[in-house]
Amino acid sequence: MKLIRLLSIGLFCLVAVSNVNANDFEAALSKETAQFTFRSDSSLIGWGGSDLSLGLFYNEDDDYIFQAGLLQMRQASEENPLTFGVGVKGYFGQLDDPDEDVFAFAIGGRIQYTIPGTMPMAVYFEGYYAPEITSFADTEEVIDYTLGFQIEALPQTVAFVGLRHLEFEVDSGDYDADDDNIHVGVRLTF
Repeated sequence: MKLIRLLSIGLFCLVAVSNVNANDFEAALSKETAQFTFRSDSSLIGWGGSDLSLGLFYNEDDDYIFQAGLLQMRQASEENPLTFGVGVKGYFGQLDDPDEDVFAFAIGGRIQYTIPGTMPMAVYFEGYYAPEITSFADTEEVIDYTLGFQIEALPQTVAFVGLRHLEFEVDSGDYDADDDNIHVGVRLTF
């Protein structure tokens, strides 16, 4: 169990170091949880046009969940402020209590309405679902969704606030890793 955690943290650090040319770094914090995500164009893996994300989620209960995803979404414009995106996301990690391993592949998407202006703002909903057929180890189902609001506070800096729900159905029952906590965060583009 501890070995899996150490190997996972080491693997994540290696990916993060080799991915130094990432386009975005995002940190989202709540009273009980933290999520750190690197984002880049998927051309790093030889397939351009999508957003590639690598993230680490952890909470005060010592749960560690690594996430990797691809999201295809078109850019908002003045004529089309409502945009849709579809994607896939993988979850790998360890729940501390109950002592369960998480391994699942989910499909989902994002709906975003951009409010144009000198300080662009957007309201968004992003959700992913992994049914039993794509959930392995001790995992039977994953439900992950976020409702949020973001504003471009400075050039290349986005601040956001949101409500996130991350639930795992594991062998011992339903487990909420992030139970509708309000989080605040920042996304830095470089």
